[in-house]
Amino acid sequence: MRDKYLKAIEVIESGMTQFPRSVVLWSGGKDSMVLLSLMRDCGFDLPVVFFREPWQPHKYAFQDYIIREWELLAYTWHPYQSAMQEKDGEYEVQNWYKLNDAILTCPSGIVPPESGYPWACAIDMLNRPKQPYLQIHQVNAAWVGHKRCDSDPVLGGDAGTRVQGRINPEHVSMFYPLRDWSHEDVWQYIEDHDVPYDKARYTKVGEQWIERPQQRYNADYVHACTACLNRQANEKVVHCPKLGFEIESNIDKVPWVEPELLSYMQD
Repeated sequence: MRDKYLKAIEVIESGMTQFPRSVVLWSGGKDSMVLLSLMRDCGFDLPVVFFREPWQPHKYAFQDYIIREWELLAYTWHPYQSAMQEKDGEYEVQNWYKLNDAILTCPSGIVPPESGYPWACAIDMLNRPKQPYLQIHQVNAAWVGHKRCDSDPVLGGDAGTRVQGRINPEHVSMFYPLRDWSHEDVWQYIEDHDVPYDKARYTKVGEQWIERPQQRYNADYVHACTACLNRQANEKVVHCPKLGFEIESNIDKVPWVEPELLSYMQD
């Protein structure tokens, strides 16, 4: 663990020397909290880029707390494009954002509505407000808490970064100082260094840290209805719980994309 920590510090200090006008891509999850803590411990008090969903604001209580307590400068904006993607019954809304002239992707995971809790309509998620880009003058790099061991069921499992950096000449470069860390390493660092974490999202059972079930406080997921977009059932007529009556399927009326591993996630 110490070797991984020292390597992460080395990547941060070297990268920041060459790319001092940076931002941190931050979600408030365990990995981005450790990354932000490392950056601040190294003396780099950077703005954060924070993709906030318009729905279910109760899931952002921890993030709002950290923004206030750590006095973060947090940039958030809308995507310029959204589309549905699905694999083996797992649905996401893929969102494309533009930071200056760099394209960033950030999917919104979807879990089924749960009785007694707020939920959204997947069509509304697709039709959320759009804007062409966010211009942050002189920013030339973004730091991400992406690890080699990360996975995504919609991407077929393995979705980890193979590199510690992506240099994009004349564009925004990307750095991944936690590449070699395991999930256990992240939690060890959180415990050893008293890094705040979202107690509504995570809990420790015995010696193992887990996410609480149902994703009720996980801002990476939106509880949303996909009844009219269910490609497995593929029914022409479906009941719409939002309207309370039957409607025609919308599967063929919305944009879809095939899940795709980005180049830095590929061997």
